Amino acid sequence: MSNVFISHASEDKPFVLRLAVGLLAKGIPVWLDKWSITLGDSLLDAIYDGLERSGFVVVVVSDAAIRSGWVNRELNAALAREEQTGRRFVIPIRIDDTNMPLKVADRLYANFATRGFSEALEDLARVLVSKGAADMAVLPEREVLPLRFTRLVDLDAAVLETSWKHMRRRRPDLMLSPDQIVLVEDEDYGSLRRSLHHRIDGIAQDPDYTPEVERHLKDMNDLAGRLEVVLRTGVAELLNRGKEIDAVLWFAKIIRARALYRLWTTRMIAGGLGQGWRIAALHDRKDACSFFGTDDLDLVDLWRDGHRNGYFILWLPRRDVADLLRFGTPQRYYDGLPMMMSEHIYVYPQMLAEHLCYPLKTREPVWDLAEAIIGLH
Repeated sequence: MSNVFISHASEDKPFVLRLAVGLLAKGIPVWLDKWSITLGDSLLDAIYDGLERSGFVVVVVSDAAIRSGWVNRELNAALAREEQTGRRFVIPIRIDDTNMPLKVADRLYANFATRGFSEALEDLARVLVSKGAADMAVLPEREVLPLRFTRLVDLDAAVLETSWKHMRRRRPDLMLSPDQIVLVEDEDYGSLRRSLHHRIDGIAQDPDYTPEVERHLKDMNDLAGRLEVVLRTGVAELLNRGKEIDAVLWFAKIIRARALYRLWTTRMIAGGLGQGWRIAALHDRKDACSFFGTDDLDLVDLWRDGHRNGYFILWLPRRDVADLLRFGTPQRYYDGLPMMMSEHIYVYPQMLAEHLCYPLKTREPVWDLAEAIIGLH
């Protein structure tokens, strides 16, 4: 058995996503249809397979759920399996003032309707952990890592770090696939994406229509989609290579900020959401200093020893390249005794972002910086 299956109505998806992320951060593996089913899959087969393979079923009870034929079928299937196995694993939770279905009315439930989310989540997680949910044997392909942005471009570091720690506890040799990383949609980014789709769909009636505008909108839509793939790919790469969480956070910030700015260009509302993230392109010192929150950066080239033609252009703190500035000749990266945090805040995030965004122009990143040479750009 593996994962906790969350049975819910589609109308309750925002709550359920928050619940799933909260449980994952507490070390409890979760199966969610949104994360596991793709176009062409049989919805019924996938859900019943999810139920069959899951060790626990959390039923989200709400007005929408009571009216949902799917939730009723899932609950019936889960209760039938309880009957067969002689083990109780169905746990109801209530999120509004709807009465519990008679089928589970005799069971204690987690009440999210009258208590704060965090408090109710603590109780639910405590029950699941006490029943062994955190120690279930999870198939590698059913492991899921959520990426949730809390402030436009900042990943929820606590959720990321704890979720990854629990995944590695269950499987120390786990190599994460980009497909196992899920982007938990935030309201601001989601509204920009939906607005862009709406504008593309209605382009024939757009008062600002020109062929150039139409091409720009479609290009930016394609680019936003590619950047989402880049985000998942880069996060998986950094974690699989054992890099610090800070490297993941800054890499994600670069990619998400670039996506936000590109989406803003499809609306061009002065001061609108995303406009300020033009700086994520890191084109000049002013932009780079503003993005990284410092006023002391210099531009350098970094390459693998013996491969000068395949260099990366990076912004590094001046304190880390003092010898390079003083003597002007290329040196090994570690000769200047740079601050260790510079690797994870500056080097790996910029290098990987450049490589994944422009794969035809760059070589593979220099993952072992003992092999790296840096010179003034």
